[in-house]
This record gives sequence, structure tokens and C-alpha cells, in this order.
Amino acid sequence: MKKLSNLKGVKTLNKKEQQNINGGGFGCPIYSSQECITCGGYPLSNGCCLGTQLTHDCLTGPPIN
Repeated sequence: MKKLSNLKGVKTLNKKEQQNINGGGFGCPIYSSQECITCGGYPLSNGCCLGTQLTHDCLTGPPIN
């Protein structure tokens, strides 16, 4: 990795680019682990929060009809 970063024209990845590599680029909103757990979800390392509809309502508010 160190050799690769010394190549001409190499740049550091921004947070969004890194999330895409880590599997977080599929459109999930990013929440802190504490927010996710507080709402009854299971936080993933890429910032996504797995949970039920109630979990996501807690994080975002109920859907607008």
C-alpha cells in the first residue's frame, strides 16, 4: 500500500469513495452506531443500520403520507 501511495497521480479516497469500496454505496443512510442501537437496529461497519420499519421510523421519523 505504501508503494502504491507513492505513485505519481495517486490521491487519497474521500469518505464516499471508501464507503463504496467497503460495500456502503448501495444507498443506505449513514447513522452512528449509538443512533442505530438506540432505535433497536444493528449497526454495520460501513455505517448502515439494519432494522425493522420501526427502527427506521425511529431514525428518520414516520413516513409522510
